[in-house]
Amino acid sequence: MIDEKKLHELCEFGIKRGVDGGATQIEIHAQIVNELESSVELGQVNSVNRKDGTEIAIRLYIGKKMGSTFTNIPSEEAIGEAVDMALGAARVATEDPDFVGLSKPATYPEIEGLWNDEAAKAEAERVVTDLTKAVAGSVEKDPQLVPAMAMVGTVVYRNVYMNNNGVDTSERGTIGYVVLGAVAQTESGMTPMVFSFDIRRGIDFDSEAVIDEVVKFLRLCKTPVKGKGGSLPVVMHPMAYGSIMNFTVSKAIRGDNVARGKSIIGDKIGETIASPKITIYDDGTHPRGITTSLSDDEGVPRQKTPIIENGVLRSFIWDTYWANKMGVSSTGNARRDMRQGLVEIAPTTMVIDPGTRSVDDIISEIEYGYYVQSVQGAHSSNPDSGDFSIVANPAILIENGRMIGQVHGLMISGNAFDLLMQVAEVANTPIYLQEMIGPEILFTNVNVVAREE
Repeated sequence: MIDEKKLHELCEFGIKRGVDGGATQIEIHAQIVNELESSVELGQVNSVNRKDGTEIAIRLYIGKKMGSTFTNIPSEEAIGEAVDMALGAARVATEDPDFVGLSKPATYPEIEGLWNDEAAKAEAERVVTDLTKAVAGSVEKDPQLVPAMAMVGTVVYRNVYMNNNGVDTSERGTIGYVVLGAVAQTESGMTPMVFSFDIRRGIDFDSEAVIDEVVKFLRLCKTPVKGKGGSLPVVMHPMAYGSIMNFTVSKAIRGDNVARGKSIIGDKIGETIASPKITIYDDGTHPRGITTSLSDDEGVPRQKTPIIENGVLRSFIWDTYWANKMGVSSTGNARRDMRQGLVEIAPTTMVIDPGTRSVDDIISEIEYGYYVQSVQGAHSSNPDSGDFSIVANPAILIENGRMIGQVHGLMISGNAFDLLMQVAEVANTPIYLQEMIGPEILFTNVNVVAREE
């Protein structure tokens, strides 16, 4: 396994090889990733795996003709061959008249906490021990709980980005996570799987909070109740509304979709598109963000970009190519598929400003409605219109201010952009997910269909 210094030297070699071969623009994005994970199936620790890998993506231009290649062999010989292949592809490619240039040198943010020594040095014994404790702790709190799946793992990564404009940036980081998914027996069968997780830069997981959340919702799921449909208030966990947003709103704020005329909100900068109670940022510098980094995959500094402020649409997210085409600045939102060589625009961490009251206080005022922790089928939402029809699972019935039991087969449908206007209140406690940080949200007048049995 090579180290960061050697990776940097290989990138320098590749840049020189490309320029000497006739590239007018060339960039190399290289990363070393070490993953360690232990997992459980049906209550038993069944594996502990370590994966180590190096990925090197090369993109170059001859004039406005582009070629790209990938190699996972960290040697001068392999990178030289990859650069030569990219040069060959560029020579026969069709010109892209919209290409302006790669990123330019810039000042990067200072972000503390991306690296954690304990996570970086974690061995198999540590992740297995933590996993065993989490599983045992969950069963101790609820003997009827069956840990259907659970994982504890760490990721250690080192990135280098370099281009012949003089951009030369590198960074390293760690990630640790614990995941618990469980079911329980009921009189008529099994509950749906309920899961929770904690993901952060170190391995100081809050396993107790993960267990408590799973136990809490399993207890509710063990009490089946009948629900009714209609236009009702629904409190959603960020896993639920985050899934809907990921396939609709997140697509609409991408600069490439705006430029192509495919965003339903592409001409609404400065207009009110959501409830004044909601403010959303894309924050690639948030200290608790798992996608937080000094730069994006084109070497552009990460930043905090306001998307919606008090209901008003403020901006979109951009990479270098589309920003240049549209005459704006990149917001540091380029994400590279290393093996495919493709660069696309993607959110970093979507952050929703918290409100002032607890979710319990909000629920206490709901006469009849639902709490939805997660959803199924959000991937089938219409990214152009925002229309969606999903299964809420688990869906907890709220009556007279209390969560009383689970309703099977509850459907929710509507439009994601209408849903933004239906935000009645945002709770006060952020929940940290992989690409979203946000509290639970109360939506009003949600179209709910309950199964008749």
